[in-house]
Amino acid sequence: MREHERAYDLGYTYSAWCLAGLPHRDHPAGEDWLISTDYAQLLVRPGVRIRDDGTREPLAVPSGTMARLLLIDLQSRALESGSRDIEIGPNPNVLIEHMGLSRGGPVSRKLADQLERLCRCTLDFKIGDDRRGLIVNERLVEAFEYSGEEDKRSKRLVPMVERLRLSEAFFNELQRHPIPIDRAAIKEIQSSPRAIDIYLWLAFRLHALDGEVHVSWSALWRQFGRERLLRTFRAEFREPLSLALSAYKAARVVVGERGLILLPSPPPVTRAA
Repeated sequence: MREHERAYDLGYTYSAWCLAGLPHRDHPAGEDWLISTDYAQLLVRPGVRIRDDGTREPLAVPSGTMARLLLIDLQSRALESGSRDIEIGPNPNVLIEHMGLSRGGPVSRKLADQLERLCRCTLDFKIGDDRRGLIVNERLVEAFEYSGEEDKRSKRLVPMVERLRLSEAFFNELQRHPIPIDRAAIKEIQSSPRAIDIYLWLAFRLHALDGEVHVSWSALWRQFGRERLLRTFRAEFREPLSLALSAYKAARVVVGERGLILLPSPPPVTRAA
């Protein structure tokens, strides 16, 4: 129905996120995240929280659905306003309402936690190979203001980011390489971070194709299944693929014995929508 009415919720993501994504589930605190695909390599270094008494708390890298929804929201706000400065609000409920999420204690805690992880982590995007390529070393966030809220379970003060400034390097890359997406469609498939990644990948690739392209199961596994076993990936991939295609109905994708066949397709949404 949304496609016929063109009731899109236009949003944006940086093109590199369509080629390599964050972990689909929580990663151990203090450990880097590395993913290498046929087109890109992403290394995420987690941040560290330093308490007033000097103790260091290693954080985990951003992960899961919440990190992806936050990234899309921050990138969309920055491009829409033309500014690196983003006002979040004094508490998680303001952000929850802005993003159209359901309220609740667990959602608030997860949102605040993932937002802090995004603010503190560092990224290395590598496009190319060892012989020739481009590496972009960047922080997502240059600076942020926060207030401490007590976690009722742990009784510890947990930072709530109230406003932030995207790094100049990341903002410039985002302005040069934005991919328009439908945030309403993303919200419909938020139960699966892998489906979100597939949607972003198809949004990036399909409209730029001149003819059909074959993508092998091993290539798909490297991009979408590194947290799974290769031998079980093929069967497990069908459900998130189906979810992604339900959100991107104009996508022309055929599942074959050797992998996927991608066919030229209209983009999921245009800037003029």
